[in-house]
Amino acid sequence: DQNITARLVNNPRYKMVKGRNTEQILDGMHGDMLVLSLLTVVTSMVGLPWMAGATTRSAAHVRSLSLFDEAGNIKGTIENRVTGASIHALIGACVLFSWPRMLLSQVPLPVLSGVFMYLGLTSLQGLELWDRIRGLFQDSSVAPKTRWSVVPKHITRLFTVLQMTCVAAMMWVTKSTFGVISPIMIALLPLIRAGLMQFGLITKEDMRNLDQIV
Repeated sequence: DQNITARLVNNPRYKMVKGRNTEQILDGMHGDMLVLSLLTVVTSMVGLPWMAGATTRSAAHVRSLSLFDEAGNIKGTIENRVTGASIHALIGACVLFSWPRMLLSQVPLPVLSGVFMYLGLTSLQGLELWDRIRGLFQDSSVAPKTRWSVVPKHITRLFTVLQMTCVAAMMWVTKSTFGVISPIMIALLPLIRAGLMQFGLITKEDMRNLDQIV
């Protein structure tokens, strides 16, 4: 969960500058992982829950800090520590004090459901899988040009449907009695990707355009 969240938040499309010094081993994601591992040791010793990135909320947070140009494209991100610290301070207040929980209990359940639905829908924006799913129902003559537009349509459909199948399988396993093996399902994804190229179903060049690794 932490790695998936970090990849989404640190996607190059947000054009962030901090945390990208390749000469510093503790910069960016490596530093985050070191701090997280140390916190995991401490929380395990005292019996507290492990900490991991909240995918939906984190994706919505970084998108809310994005700066857009007149064409609607992301031109940068307001990088700061104030918003993240404030969010977690409010979460901590809800844990430690009763009055924030009393305020939240007054919010109607449909309103909370609407907020979560909004977070989920906004988190889909900019995800390549979601863009390719929408492309399945678009006329290629009027569809916007993307990096994978050069890939044959049947290859794009095959890869997209396979990804949708993998997501559905992981969701089913996570919600089933075998949910404990869900990390193994995630670990199998790179093997499936390599197998598609190994058996010639998708060429390396097409895979590079469909699933660019940054």
